[in-house]
Amino acid sequence: MKKNCLILSSLLLFASQVFSANVTGVVFLDSNRNGKLDHGEKRLRGVLISNGDTIVVTDKHGRYQLPATPGSSVMPILPADYTLTGSKVVNSNFSYLGETQAIDTTVDFPMQRKKTNNRFLLNAIGDVQVGNYQELDYATRTLWPELLKSSGATVNLFLGDLVNNNLSLYQDLHALMEQLPAPTWTVLGNHDRDVDSVRWRQYRSYGEVFGSDMYAFNEGKVHFIILNNVYGKGPRAYEGFFSERQLNFVRQDLKHVPQDRLIVLSMHIPFAFTKNRHDLLDLLKGRGHVLAITGHLHQVGRFFQQGDGVTVHELGAGASCGFWWVGEKDSDGIPAALQQEGTPRNYFVVEFSNTSYQIRCKAIGQDARRQMTIHVTGIDTLDTHLRDLKHIPPATLMLTIYGGCDSTQVRCRIDNGEWMPCSKNRMVDPNVARAREQNLQKIFPTPFNKMNPLRNRESHQLWTLEMPLHCRRGAHVVEVEASDSYGFHATGTRSFCFEQKTERAL
Repeated sequence: MKKNCLILSSLLLFASQVFSANVTGVVFLDSNRNGKLDHGEKRLRGVLISNGDTIVVTDKHGRYQLPATPGSSVMPILPADYTLTGSKVVNSNFSYLGETQAIDTTVDFPMQRKKTNNRFLLNAIGDVQVGNYQELDYATRTLWPELLKSSGATVNLFLGDLVNNNLSLYQDLHALMEQLPAPTWTVLGNHDRDVDSVRWRQYRSYGEVFGSDMYAFNEGKVHFIILNNVYGKGPRAYEGFFSERQLNFVRQDLKHVPQDRLIVLSMHIPFAFTKNRHDLLDLLKGRGHVLAITGHLHQVGRFFQQGDGVTVHELGAGASCGFWWVGEKDSDGIPAALQQEGTPRNYFVVEFSNTSYQIRCKAIGQDARRQMTIHVTGIDTLDTHLRDLKHIPPATLMLTIYGGCDSTQVRCRIDNGEWMPCSKNRMVDPNVARAREQNLQKIFPTPFNKMNPLRNRESHQLWTLEMPLHCRRGAHVVEVEASDSYGFHATGTRSFCFEQKTERAL
């Protein structure tokens, strides 16, 4: 009994030491960019510093003090005109407090001035989800060349599931992110966790490499709030949920965000599918229009949540690995990995201008102008053999708009004629139908490939139009426009040609 009491007393003493510890430090302007506080370097007052729960403000000497909690990170909430000295993966410059953190700690933050960009581009990159070096090679040969280009992007935001449970890839993936010209931020996904029964320890490997799994920063007139809504319920079980600690962080953070700023939320599991999303929605009361950018689904989707004086428009940005790096390989040996509703492997480009924005899908490895699939039935004879398409009349336009939603209006015109409205239809995307049929016929997978497990799920981003009779013979060109009031605009053009005898057959 005495032994048990002694053990309990020791544990309580350890817990007291842990939770009574503090982290202190100085935020300063790192003029020579050496990461150290040198004599004469200016100390910065008024900078917000957080441990993922409490937020404090640096004093006139640039100093701060916070409770040091194991498993959390200490980080500044960067103003729009500052960044941190060090890694180009910005959140990895935050200080992760390991599980043995039981003593007072000093963490200084060296900062540099940067230009404030009220107009900037963000690459929203969902689910790279590499599980081995072959899949990492797929990413470096397809996604990385696009991100390495000097395209004017200001920010890269990786939306979680950086790896597929193989946490040993973190260091190499981090090194690859360091190569990118634009500063990078990351989100934690459900496949980015350690297998551990203690919830906060599930995020330690991520924290050691990428810093905090929740933070905020400013870019132009946009305030970004990054959250970890992967709530572990065992080694692999999880649900979308915001902890009280996360909600408290948001509650305090919003007190410092002016009403005239656009708030952008980002997390891995979609906000629309997060169990207690209304708790966060309540904190956003009166904030007007809020944008959320998420991953996880391996398909593109857009969702809307209404609260008191707030509308959250959510962009489910799809996956840069597509359907988990599977499917038939192309001539370069890269799996097609077509996503369930017909979008190719992709990311999104979000163009911010002050507090407004435009979104567009970028299909990886394809021309930036390709923002939709335009399929004309009755030309490819394979259509008649597809159980998901053979009932559709010939000369029907099937338009899969990458990122279209219920609010999107789609119209088309043929040969510069009158614009015609297209109807939103719940149908299987034609490319999905083709691959699915070949799966069912045991044609796919061919040797050395993995089957893409596409199902006959109806697409939420498909519109149709039965073309007029005069368009059903000879050569024509169709133009398509799609837009809505939530920053989405897409265009597409294709030529097509029917045999002259087709009119009688139709």
